[in-house]
This record gives sequence, C-alpha cells and structure tokens, in this order.
Amino acid sequence: MDSSFHFYVSNSFPCCVTGYHPKVSHTIRPPRPRLRVFRLAIAVAASTAIVITIRPIATFAASGPAPAPPPISTPAKPRLAPASAFAPDNQTLFAPIVDLAPPGPARASHAIAILNRQLDFQRKISFHPKLSAALQDVVDLLPPRQSTMIRAAALYSKPEIPWREEPDGTHRICVAGRPSDHDYLYTLSPDWRSPEEPARFSGLFGLKPSGDSTPTSVSSVTGTLAGELMIDTYGIGALVDASADALREVHGDLKPPWDSSPGAFNHHDRAALDKFHRQMPHLAAKFDRYFKFNNLLDEFNSPAGPIVLFNVDAEVRQDALKKYPLLYDFYRKVVPAVTATSAILDSHGNFWMREAFDHGHIRFTMMIRAGLLTPFNAAMQPAGDGVALNEIARGSYRTLASVQVTSLAMNFGLANLGFATDYRRDLGSVTFVNRMDAVPQLIAPPGVHQVMDLIAGDFLRALAAGNGGMNSTLSSRLLPNGTYDFSGGVTAQLNYSPALELLARIGDAIAQKHNDRVRAEERAFGEELFDAFVADYNDARPAIIALDLDKDNQPEKSK
Repeated sequence: MDSSFHFYVSNSFPCCVTGYHPKVSHTIRPPRPRLRVFRLAIAVAASTAIVITIRPIATFAASGPAPAPPPISTPAKPRLAPASAFAPDNQTLFAPIVDLAPPGPARASHAIAILNRQLDFQRKISFHPKLSAALQDVVDLLPPRQSTMIRAAALYSKPEIPWREEPDGTHRICVAGRPSDHDYLYTLSPDWRSPEEPARFSGLFGLKPSGDSTPTSVSSVTGTLAGELMIDTYGIGALVDASADALREVHGDLKPPWDSSPGAFNHHDRAALDKFHRQMPHLAAKFDRYFKFNNLLDEFNSPAGPIVLFNVDAEVRQDALKKYPLLYDFYRKVVPAVTATSAILDSHGNFWMREAFDHGHIRFTMMIRAGLLTPFNAAMQPAGDGVALNEIARGSYRTLASVQVTSLAMNFGLANLGFATDYRRDLGSVTFVNRMDAVPQLIAPPGVHQVMDLIAGDFLRALAAGNGGMNSTLSSRLLPNGTYDFSGGVTAQLNYSPALELLARIGDAIAQKHNDRVRAEERAFGEELFDAFVADYNDARPAIIALDLDKDNQPEKSK
C-alpha cells in the first residue's frame, strides 16, 4: 500500500536540500512517475539544491510587452563583460546557507546551527517515515494515492473507514506526526490540533458531499487535504533569499570562446563540474556513479554581460541502480515509455524554468544574467530583465505540465495541466495561492480519445471548474516564539465516475505490487545522496564560518 498520497508529509513543506518536496504543493493531482530522486539529483549536481525552491518567480514584465530579446551570439569583436554579479570561484558553494539565518553578528555560525537542526529533522521526515499500527490499518483501507481522488466519492460512504463525522456531513481522518528516535512517526489522531512544538505535524483528509447528494447517493464530494508543521529553523522567505544567492553560484568559467548555440559540452561545462568536484567531492562522486551529463550549462556573451543558460541534459546510468533491484526494474521499464514536461511561465508566455523527462533524458533549464534569474523564450534567448528573487514582495506566474505514456505504439496521458499562482511576501511570512486555470486535456489515439473523454471528461471538467476549481495554498509565517509555522492544503471537487474507477482499479493492481519495497529503495537511494551532501557540508564548515569576516555578506532584508 502506497500511503504517500494520503499523508506524504515530506512532500508537503519546503525544507532544505532534498527534492522530495514540491515547491508548491498540489497534493491531489494526476499521477506521475517516481522521478523525484532524479530531479533532486540534477539540482544538487550543479549546487542548486536550494535554487530549486524558487517557485516565487514574479512576472516583473507584467506591464506592457516584454522587451525584444538580444540575440545569443558571439559579437564580431568579443569582449569580456563584467562578471562581478556572479560568485567568485574561490567562494564556497555553501555560501548561500548564510541566508537561512537572520542578519546579525556571527550570522554564518548561526546558519550552521540552524541547518544542523534542519538536516537532522530532514533525514527523519524524508527517509524514515513510520506509521502507527492504527494508522496503517486505515491506510490499508484506502486505495493508492494514484487513484484516491478518482475514488473519493465512493470512499465517502465506505463504512469500514473510521471516519470522524462532522455536523456538516464532512468525513475526516486526522493525523499527527512527531520525531521518534531515528524515525518520523505518524499516528491516527481523534481531531485536528495545530502543532505546539517544533518538528510536530498535524494533517487531515476530508470529504464533504455536494449539495445535491443524499445519504444513499453521493455522486460528488469536495476533497480537502491539509497539513501544518512547526519547525525551529527557517521559513520560505529565507529559502527564497538563499535561492537568490545560489543563482550567483551557477556558472562555468565565464570566458571566451563563448557558446554560439545551446547544448554543446565544452570548457564552460568542465569548469562548472571541476568546481563541483573540488568543493563537493562526496556528492560529485555519487553523481559520477549514477549520472551521465551530456550538457550542464552554456555561456554566451551579450551587451548586458555574460549569460548563463543552466541547461542540463543528463541520463541515469541504469546499471548503477542494480544495487536497488526493484527501483532498477521500475526505472528500466519506465524509461522507454514516459515523457513528462513542466514549465513556469510569465504572462507573456516566456519561461522562467523548464524541466522534462524524455525517454531517459532528464532536462532542466533556467537562465541567469548578472546573477539574476532571467526569462527566456522557446529559442532559449533572453526575453526580458532578470529579477532579484529576494526583492519580490508580490507577483504571479503560471505552471504548465503534461505527462504521456506510450503503450502498444499508442500514446496516452494528460496535457494542459495548468496552474496560476499568486505569491505574496511580507516581514515574516510568505504565501502561495494556486488555482487550476484550465481543463486538462486527454492524450489518446483517435477513436480511443472519444471513449476516454466519455469516461474521464466530466471528472476533469469538475476538477478544473467545480466549486471555483482545484486550488491549493502553501505558506510559512514567523511565530512570536521564533519558530515557523508551515501550512498547506488543497481542495477540489471530485465527481464519481464508475468507468474511471474501474480503470483506476486496474492501474492500482499493477502499481500496488511491490509498492512498499520500491518506495523503501527509493528512499534509500535518496538518503545515499543526502549523506554525500551532508559529508561535503561538514567539510565546508570552516569556509562557511569564514564568511562571518565578510561584512558585505550581511543583507538587510528580514527573514
């Protein structure tokens, strides 16, 4: 039984380093392959483990058309533009963690103490989750997370599930979480109670019948999945500030000969990888073992200064995964069948970030100019001014995704999975508000498509538009006692579809086989990378502490 849909806490809140958390939590969502560890790995490889938390990207060019992008090409008379906005080569790649601590004396030392606590907590919640016996009994009565939203209306009336019934008809399951030795323990709770101590979690899964439902016929429910976590380390604002600094670390040698087109592995890529191997040798060794890099970044010159296109194209060395036989078998079967894409766009349709899994190729793209995240167009040319992430108080962006599986020479999947996000930040708090802004489109062969639309069309339309459409929130706020409260939730209208439920049951029968053991190997692989990162971090502590001597490394913004 895969319990991660129902109570996947480690995916619910943005903590440090690990890629098991989404930047914005869309917990009830269409299924996607288990590729988190590989996305995590690519991000860490370029020292952007913090950078990938930068979903608060505002559409700063929202007023008026975007300026015409300068061409990415080598000028007739090449010149070296100032590169001072990028971090110097002799600066430790761990320098951005200083932003995890509030400004003040001995800030770097304070940041180390904060990160030490976070890493201890992160190991437990990400890699060693445990369910109490009572909670495990409940989870065993629920379908795998891949089909929970499809079966939600039917689950509402399932008597064997120990629902807590509310006066308005809502059926709820409440969960509490806490550290337990080396693990993170989740238990069944009689009711919701906000956490009152650091590292404590509260969560709920609720189903409320629609207004036209009757006690004997529930055809539609409003599903809610929510969680709250208290931690004593840092909030989302500090992660955004660290991300802004981490962008300055993403570069090669910033020297000619400049690239003339994206995708060529050359001295720029080698310079970046050499720095990675020098400063993070343990993690670099893991990546040498598990990944092959066809490209890492491209560097161009422009009148406005060097442009770094962080343009990853990597492949998993499948034979290296054989130490995790079930994960290896899963990945070996997934590679030839799956393509998935996602992108963050501004109001003009330009990209802030793109990522894809394409038949074994893991791709990730973003652009940095003068140390700032910069929008780019489909031709990978700059399409506007860069933004300082740590200076954004409010903004919006759109996320668009698709996933496709090829079976028997036919393609099936979903496209146009679109979410609009509003971002707000003030002193001590950060909030994301997300809403599905389009009806997902089915991908299927002609003829089959019509049948699939009859089966799933109403469900998808209700998901996108029912009760205002699927929406979610994620926020952190500084509490008076100095701790941070993280809260998040997702709500959607979920219609009952017997035909779609039948298909879900067939898929569950396949997915559930070896599910627990595959997830255990997935966590073990993630922890192997995590251990390597921690080893490099421990070795880098003297270089981090030395940053306290640099008075220029004291930003004024409060976290």
